[in-house]
Amino acid sequence: MEFINELRQVLTLSENIKTMAVQSLVSEACFGMFYVVWQPYIIELEATIPQLGLVQGVMALFAAVGSLLWGRLSDRVGRKPVYSASFVCRFIALVFCLTARSWVSFIGFGIFMGFSATWMQSHPAAAALMTESVDEARVGTAISIYMSLGMMASIFTAPLGGYIALNRGYKLIFLSCLAGELFNIAFISLRLRETLASESRSFRGQVSGLWKNLADFIRPESSLIPFYVVSVLSSFSYRMSLSILYGLLVEVYGFNTVQLGLMSTTFGVAWGLSQIPLGWLMDRHGKKRFLLMSQTVSMLAMVGYIASKSFIVFVAMEALSGLGHAMWIPAYLTMVAERMPSEKRASTLGKLSTLPQLFSIPAPYIGGVIYQALGFSAPMLIRLAILLLCLSIVSIFIDPRSNPASGKQ
Repeated sequence: MEFINELRQVLTLSENIKTMAVQSLVSEACFGMFYVVWQPYIIELEATIPQLGLVQGVMALFAAVGSLLWGRLSDRVGRKPVYSASFVCRFIALVFCLTARSWVSFIGFGIFMGFSATWMQSHPAAAALMTESVDEARVGTAISIYMSLGMMASIFTAPLGGYIALNRGYKLIFLSCLAGELFNIAFISLRLRETLASESRSFRGQVSGLWKNLADFIRPESSLIPFYVVSVLSSFSYRMSLSILYGLLVEVYGFNTVQLGLMSTTFGVAWGLSQIPLGWLMDRHGKKRFLLMSQTVSMLAMVGYIASKSFIVFVAMEALSGLGHAMWIPAYLTMVAERMPSEKRASTLGKLSTLPQLFSIPAPYIGGVIYQALGFSAPMLIRLAILLLCLSIVSIFIDPRSNPASGKQ
């Protein structure tokens, strides 16, 4: 009963959380189809696995630039305009997909989708908006509501996307995503409320100095070094393995888009159904233990990917992977946000996304080359080893307290 009351209070008190939850629902309803089909589509356009990795690398490069820029701008001109602009970038990226005649067109997709800083990552302005829209004791629950509704929508649309691609082609899916992005741009512009204090906002002067002291923009905060290290390692290993997973499954095991849709649905079910209860538990029992459990569960999933060629086993491992994401993201974002003052929060979150993206630029291409040389299991084994290293870093170096110097829990 306490859990239900907590959800009701979060939704009642925060118009922003409701607005962002609707946006997440629409986005993932459309992108639930898109995530399943875009890699098979680029392979159908005669791209090789290393070329698929190249597109992912371009996306990582521009995601790094976008995260840094949007984070800095968000702390200067406001969260809302920055968040809205990212959806315009996504719309442009989807136009490249719709009009593609060869895999090369997906370079343009990678540029704009990466620059939006919304591709399978947390946008710095969105994270700041959620953190500032509820009190500190409910941040984990708020982030979980935002993420879980989107994941629940993708449960239904992922297999639908696979079916449409197999029987009707890909264009209808791209058009649906474009329509969803138009809705999001309008809805956010009308309903989202700014959370950055007005005295902190100034376009003139603030923007002119945006790129001064670039070293300060990318220099990690000393109190967050373990978070940066884990994020860099996790991002690199993910991009060299799981970011090209669907393409590998098509090429190695002959999976079709319907099977990929079922895998994506399973991932979404596990993530969506567990996200809100886990967020509620994090707000009461601490976040660090969920970081540790996330790494453990993700390692088990990688063992399954390596050890089996069965579609059923891959489906089960997607469930474990979804559970790992549900544990990691709200705990990680909340622990970082609690350590930063509001005027630096979005910039810091942007940097925490930028540096991993920069280091991960060559990772998808490297993963494709390793696969061609050593086979499917090789990039997966590397990620498994890196996850074990990350588990050790979290266990030893990350303090569970929000302000370790003061002893605040």
